[in-house]
Formats: sequence, C-alpha cells, structure tokens
Amino acid sequence: MESISIIDGLMLTVVSMLTVFVVLIALWGITELTAKLVNGSEKAEPTPAPAKPKPAVNTNNLAPNKKHQQVAELVALALASEDEPNKKLEIQESKRIK
Repeated sequence: MESISIIDGLMLTVVSMLTVFVVLIALWGITELTAKLVNGSEKAEPTPAPAKPKPAVNTNNLAPNKKHQQVAELVALALASEDEPNKKLEIQESKRIK
C-alpha cells in the first residue's frame, strides 16, 4: 500500500474542498438566475383590471352545514378533554348560537 505524506494529504483536502465550494456556488448562481427569470416573466404580463368588489357575506344568515357542525362538535370535544385526555365525553345536544 502506498503512503501519502502530510503535504499531499493537505493538498488533496484543499483541492477537494475548493471543488465542492465551486460546485455549490455554481448551483447557487443557477438557482438565483432561474428565480430571476421566473419572477421576471410574471411581472412582464399585464395585470388584469380589478374586478368589482364582491358584496360582503353576512355570516349571520349562513345556512346550517352538517360538516361544519361536525367540525364544531369535534373541536368542542377536543377542548373539553384537553385537561383529562382519557375522560370519555358525549355530545347530547348540538345547538347553533348566533
């Protein structure tokens, strides 16, 4: 087996590290260039005229939704059992409050 001197080992280390850093800098440059090209093409497109503002949604008159009710019940159960995770809870009545 061939022995390598300390100087040869240090030179090999320095050259290897320089190679890695050059490749990383090249990848970084390619990434920045790609980001500028992608962002530049988006800015070049004309922006559409703003549409008429939608009327505000009145949340008080929303129709009841079964999925929203289930989500509200599950969140209420999770909050109720927060202090005692092994406690068994049961929903007896679900009432919507405005």
